[in-house]
Amino acid sequence: MSVDEKTKQRIDQWIKDNNLNPYGEPRDTMYMGGTPLFNEATGQSKDRYDYILEKNPELRKTSNQ
Repeated sequence: MSVDEKTKQRIDQWIKDNNLNPYGEPRDTMYMGGTPLFNEATGQSKDRYDYILEKNPELRKTSNQ
């Protein structure tokens, strides 16, 4: 999934406004392996913005909104 720059900026502002961690979750959230973006079982990594949008689809808006 490709995330456009306007959506990335909107996500970054949403994180800042809501005092969230870089993954859009409460600041005290702990992750096995240190990040939710890497699946140790499969060895696959996920883009940070894709991860956030999967959990918060309302953040994806068309560019004309």
